[in-house]
Amino acid sequence: MDIHLALHVLRRWWWLLIAATVAGGIISYGVSTRLTPTYEATTTLLVVQAPAEGVVQLNDIQTAERLANTFSRLVTLRPVLERAIAQAGLPFTPSALEERLTVRNPRTTQLLEVSARSSQPELAAIIANTVALAFIDSNATASTSRPGQVSVVEEALPPEAPIAPRPKLNALLGGFLMLLIAGALVALLEYLDDTVKSAEQASDLTGLPALGRIEQFEKLQSPREQLQAAQRPRSTVAEAYRAARTNLTYAIDLGRDRRLVLVTSPGPGEGKTTTTANLAVVFGLAGHRVCVVDTDLRRPTIHRVFGVENGEGLTNLLLAREPEFDRSVQRSVYTNVSVVSSGPLPPNPSELLGSSRMQEVLDWLRAHFDIVLLDSPPALVVTDASVLATLVDGIVIVARAGKTRRGALRATVEELAQSGRPIAGFVLNRVRSREAGYYYYAYGREYEADSRNGDGTTPRLRVEDLSPPPPERAEAERQA
Repeated sequence: MDIHLALHVLRRWWWLLIAATVAGGIISYGVSTRLTPTYEATTTLLVVQAPAEGVVQLNDIQTAERLANTFSRLVTLRPVLERAIAQAGLPFTPSALEERLTVRNPRTTQLLEVSARSSQPELAAIIANTVALAFIDSNATASTSRPGQVSVVEEALPPEAPIAPRPKLNALLGGFLMLLIAGALVALLEYLDDTVKSAEQASDLTGLPALGRIEQFEKLQSPREQLQAAQRPRSTVAEAYRAARTNLTYAIDLGRDRRLVLVTSPGPGEGKTTTTANLAVVFGLAGHRVCVVDTDLRRPTIHRVFGVENGEGLTNLLLAREPEFDRSVQRSVYTNVSVVSSGPLPPNPSELLGSSRMQEVLDWLRAHFDIVLLDSPPALVVTDASVLATLVDGIVIVARAGKTRRGALRATVEELAQSGRPIAGFVLNRVRSREAGYYYYAYGREYEADSRNGDGTTPRLRVEDLSPPPPERAEAERQA
C-alpha cells in the first residue's frame, strides 16, 4: 500500500479506529472494575545444608541451591496440603488448595517463595503461612531421608492491593486489541472495496493526469443548483472547476484547431453532467464562447441544469433537411454559455451520433464557438461515447470517489483510447474536503468566508445580470 492510499484510508476510517479504541478501553475498564479482586501473599523460606564439619563450604551452598529447587516441587504434594488444611481448618480440598498456590525458586538462590491467592487479603496470608509451616513440619519429620533445613525468612502479610484485575492496564490492552481488530476490519473492507478512492490512485491506475478534484458538497434540491461555479463562485468547489478548466486547456491545447471536448464517465451517477455544466460556466466567465451539447439521447438532463427548453435540440439538427441552428442553439442566462439540448428522443441514438450529419453539426459549432462540450452517455453502458470519441479533439473522463470501480475506470480508458483521440485526463468527483487539496481547503475556506455578505449569506449570481444580449448584439456575435 503506497503512502497516498494509506493516508486516504486513515482519513476515511479514522473515526472508526478511534471509536473502536475508546470503546475497547472503556469496556475493558468497566468490566475490570466489576470483577472480584484477587490478592496474593508470599511467605519466603530459606533452605540451608548443614555443614558436615561445622564450616560452610562452597559445596554446601551448591547443595542447598539444588535442594531449594527440589523442595519447590515438594511443597504442593498432597501430604503437605492435607497437613496445612488440618492445621488451619482451611475450607478447601487438596486439589482446590493447590490451584491457589505458586511456589518459586529464584534462580541461583537458596530461597523458596510460597505464594497464595484469594479474594480476601487476610485469607491469602493465612494460606501462604500455613502451607509454608506445614512443609517445614513435613520436612522435619522426614529429615532422616531429606537433608537440608528449611526456615521462614519472611512471613506473609495481608496485601494492601490486589494483583488482579488491573483496570488501567486492562483498559490500555483492551483499547489496543480493539484498535487491531478495527484495523483488520478496515483492511478487509478496503481489500473488498475496489472503487477509486483518490486522484493519486486513479492516476496510477490509468496513467492519466488529474484535471480536477471536486470536493463533496451538500445534496442539492434542484438541477440548476448543480452549477456551483455560478451559485457559489468563490467557493472551493468553484475554484476546483477553474483549476480543471486551466488544466484542460493545457492538456488538449485548446485553441483554433482544438475546440471539441467529450465529457463522459464509466457509469451513471458519477457526475459527468455536473462537471460538463460547471466547466461551461467557468470557461464562459473566462471570456470563451461556450456551447454545451447534450448528446445523451437516452436520459438527457442538460436542459434542466441550464433551465432551457427541450422542444428542439440535437435530434432536430440531425434529422432536419435544413438544420435551423438559430432555433436549436439556445442562449442560457450564464455568461457566454449556449446550450444544444437533446431534443426529442430518437429510437436509434448511436446511428444518429455516428452519422455524417453529426460531423456537419460539430463543424458548424466549431466555427461559431471557442469551446464545445459534449455531455455523452456513460462509456460502458452504451456505445454512444465511443462513437462520439472519434469526432472530438479531446476526451475528459469523470469518476466519482467511492463509487467508480477501478476495473470500470481502466476499461473506460482502454475503450476510449481506441478512438485515437487524446484523453486529456480525469476529473474526480465527491472527494472529501481534506483530500481535495490543502490549498483549496485552507485558503479557499478563508477566501469564501471573506466573500460573504454582512449577514453571513453568500452573494448569489443574479439572473438579470446575465440576461441575453440585445438581438443586434447576438446577431453580430453569430456573424463573428
